[in-house]
Amino acid sequence: MPILTMYSAAYCQEQEVALAVAEALSLKVLEDRQIIAEASSTYGLPENKFYRALFGKPSVFNTFTRERERCASCYKAAVARHLLKDDLLLLGLAGSLVPKTMTHVLKVCLTADEAFRLQTAARSHHLDPKALAKLIAQEDEARTRWTDYLAQKDPGRSSPCDILIPMDATPVQDAADLIQDRARRAVTLPTQESSQAATDFALAARVEAAMAVKGHVLRADVKLGRIVLHVDKNVVRPERLEEELRTIVRDEAGDASLEINLGPDLYRTDVYRPFDFENPAKVLVVDDERDFAVTLSERLKMREMGAAVVTSGEQALQVVEEDEPEVILLDLKMPEIHGMDVLRMIRQGHPHVPVIILSGTGNEEDFQTCLNHGAFACLQKPVDFKELTETIRRAYATLDSTREPRTPGACCPKEM
Repeated sequence: MPILTMYSAAYCQEQEVALAVAEALSLKVLEDRQIIAEASSTYGLPENKFYRALFGKPSVFNTFTRERERCASCYKAAVARHLLKDDLLLLGLAGSLVPKTMTHVLKVCLTADEAFRLQTAARSHHLDPKALAKLIAQEDEARTRWTDYLAQKDPGRSSPCDILIPMDATPVQDAADLIQDRARRAVTLPTQESSQAATDFALAARVEAAMAVKGHVLRADVKLGRIVLHVDKNVVRPERLEEELRTIVRDEAGDASLEINLGPDLYRTDVYRPFDFENPAKVLVVDDERDFAVTLSERLKMREMGAAVVTSGEQALQVVEEDEPEVILLDLKMPEIHGMDVLRMIRQGHPHVPVIILSGTGNEEDFQTCLNHGAFACLQKPVDFKELTETIRRAYATLDSTREPRTPGACCPKEM
């Protein structure tokens, strides 16, 4: 039997259709949560990181941590392993990753109008219509973020669905019968070319994931077992990078043929950077003087520390809740919410996150009050940058050992 993938808008009876098809064709159903658990176990990344990366809003620190790309690579590798099997129905995001060359994979998409989806959602959630509509919108937004991300990464890599079924006009059994009919046709049987495409896709995904957990977010293409890695940024020391990449690929793919392609963007001013594991990747700079904050964050990046900027206490509290930083640099004198109040709220909800006070107006009494409320250190502006970076490193070193362990690739970049 062919492999089926089923991608659906939220609340389109995808579970019912998938189970009916699986029972009729004796297929094993594999959902996103199972693939995520497998990827987490294989690559040592916490499951909640996958859910944030695949379904959540992009992190303000992602340009430095590349956490979204790393998790997507590991998820893709787990999906690709299953695409080498038979008698399988992948339910969820997996179908959007299948390359066009895997012609034996039948890709199904379910959709429905808003009224039908509201009615379906109401059977699972005891909420009023307004709350149900908000829930559906959030689900749609999460799926849209994923498809937009894939389109941006590699437009055209995945083929469109083979069957699009409007569930508001199609009973579950009729939808299942339609899918079964297509699945039993000879056109969905594997050919030599499509089987080779699955093998090549799995190898490429494994190599990308192996590189990602070592700190390298690169694209791998494979054709007939021959691997090509694409580096599309300027490389300061290409020999060192090539040696490291060859070691990673050799450990994952043995003696497979490998070519490292330095692409058309090689001479851009931005430099390709893998990841270091010694410095914080998520430093949040909170200061209403935007020019100062941006300049400081850029200088921190030059010291291999990832930094993001917000200009108000309200924004800072939102980032802390959505994407907990590793170190916070906090100004005291800010509009709306004073830095002292921000410090108290951060220490109440996230007591293990070290907060360093940077202030041009604070006096000794203010600084002592901050220390009494749990600030890690207080520094006067204009701050000595060497002293600041040393303080940040000391603060980062004190992070509570009960926090999620830093995983390879989740760190700040180091120039190569």
